[in-house]
Amino acid sequence: MIYRTSNIICKIAFGKKLYEDGERERARFQEVLNETEATLTSFSFSDYFPYMGWADKITGLIPRLEKNFEEFDVFYQGIIDQHLDPKRPKPAQEDILDVLLQMLKDRSFKVQLTFDHIKAILLVKYVSHL
Repeated sequence: MIYRTSNIICKIAFGKKLYEDGERERARFQEVLNETEATLTSFSFSDYFPYMGWADKITGLIPRLEKNFEEFDVFYQGIIDQHLDPKRPKPAQEDILDVLLQMLKDRSFKVQLTFDHIKAILLVKYVSHL
């Protein structure tokens, strides 16, 4: 069920199913998602006792979160690079990322989007369905 949901979300957000390219990539991405779910449900001292945030470093939660963030950053940068490739065939229907990249290009809003903003939007969109 999670696999099917992931494919639907990826199709809407990125214009393709979750790693159509191969089983190895899909398995790796699933590992990243599992780690995301595990870290989001982990006990965090700083959530309940802000002055004890140092304890999250000792328990290993902060390094796990940072590693997970880096893995998602690499994943999203790859998707963005694919969408920016001039050789990419024009899709029949735009996906969310196409719209966000157009907003980045137009610069017609008061808040100027960056690639980091786009990655954050995609992360929230995807992780909110875990």
